Amino acid sequence: MFVEVLFGLPEKFAEAVVVVDVFRSSTSIVTAFENGALSIIPCSSPIEALKLKERLGDDYLLVGEEFGFTPPGFDLNISPLLLTRERVGGRKMIYCSTNLMKVVSRCIDAKRLVIGGLVNSRAVAEYLNKIRPDKISIIACGLIPKNMITLEDVVGAGSIVYKLRYDDASDAALIAQLTYENDRWREIAPRSFIAGYLRQIGWEDDVEVCLREDASEIIPVLEDGELKPVKLRDHL
Repeated sequence: MFVEVLFGLPEKFAEAVVVVDVFRSSTSIVTAFENGALSIIPCSSPIEALKLKERLGDDYLLVGEEFGFTPPGFDLNISPLLLTRERVGGRKMIYCSTNLMKVVSRCIDAKRLVIGGLVNSRAVAEYLNKIRPDKISIIACGLIPKNMITLEDVVGAGSIVYKLRYDDASDAALIAQLTYENDRWREIAPRSFIAGYLRQIGWEDDVEVCLREDASEIIPVLEDGELKPVKLRDHL
C-alpha cells in the first residue's frame, strides 16, 4: 500500500482518495453525521447549491460558507458548533465550502473518496488498513484560492499517514507524518493563518473543536454523488 500527500487539486485519482480540510469542513461533516444527518450533497459554489436547493425543495438543509461567511439564502454556516442534533438530525444537507467541496467536486469520479481530518483520523486509517487499496492519495486542501499550504491540513494528513500500515510513502507523506509526530503542532496550530482568520471573523470557538483528535469513528464516504456516514465498527 503506497500513500502520498498532495496539496491542492489532483491531476488524476488514486484507488482511494482522502480529502482533509481540518478548519472546518472535515470536522463539520463528521459532526453533522454524528448528530444524525442522513446524507450530504457536495456543491462547489453557493450558486450551484442554491440552484440545487430550488430543485430539491425544503427537505434539504442548505449549509455552507464562502471565505468563512454564510452565503445569502443559506440555512447555516458550516461551524461544527451549529450542526447540532436539533438542527441536522434526520435531515439531508446540501453543502458548499471554499476549499474541501471544490476538491470533492473535482474528485467526484474517484473509485473511493472519504473525508478525513484530525477528528476521525484513526477511523479513516483503520478503514483504509482494512480495505488495503494499492494507492492512497491524501489531499491536504490548504487554501485553494490562494494556492496556500496550511499547517493544520498537513497535520491532519500526517495523523492519517502515521496510523496507516503502509508499505511505501511519498516524501510529502513522510513530511506530513513528521509534522504530526512533532507534538508542538498542538501548540502551534492554533496560531496558524486560518485559525487567526477564523478568530478575526467571529468563529474562534471552532478552532479548538476542529483540533480534537479521534473524537469520532464516523467515516464520510462518497456514494452516488452524496456523502454518507460509515461507522468504523461496521468494517472491522
